[in-house]
Amino acid sequence: MFKLKNLFTRALLALMLATGAGAALAGPTYHVTVDTRGYEGSGTLDFLFLGYDTSAPGNAFLSNFTGDYGSDSAFEGDASGAIDSGVVLGTSDWYNSFAQSVNLGGRFGFDLRFDVGPAGGPLGFSVGLFSDALGQYLGADATPVSFELSPGQPDLIALDASLVRVAEVPEPAGMAQLALGLALMAWTARQRRKR
Repeated sequence: MFKLKNLFTRALLALMLATGAGAALAGPTYHVTVDTRGYEGSGTLDFLFLGYDTSAPGNAFLSNFTGDYGSDSAFEGDASGAIDSGVVLGTSDWYNSFAQSVNLGGRFGFDLRFDVGPAGGPLGFSVGLFSDALGQYLGADATPVSFELSPGQPDLIALDASLVRVAEVPEPAGMAQLALGLALMAWTARQRRKR
């Protein structure tokens, strides 16, 4: 009986480690906020995801859109989705773009997550902000924020701090795992004291 209990405990531990491995390999999720309070009129947020000949395959997932978005959107290349349900940009085509109309004068936010292959060259993701009234792109170099993604390397983020804020979103399960671990430690200590 004692050996069976020990075997069951080890098998349960192995199962927990195996099911948690996928989450450990996932890349970070970023929350991007674009502040257009200094501008008026209509405009366009232009999302671009580029892969090169030597690039690793990858996807960019956009979700949790907040702000005063317009009804017009355009997709080009390996891009699909909607503001309400989320947008996916892939790298199967060379040029992959999603453009969404916006009403300038407020803040626009979205969550961004990348899935990049294990080997290959870098991928590029950028967000452009176009003002219809001014007839030009806003921000430094017409790109308020850009990401360079290389397999096995940290993401490189360049941004125009006057327009954009980027924050890494913490894993929601982190606090729950900590609480569960502490509860299990307390239960184990209590069981040992009973013996």
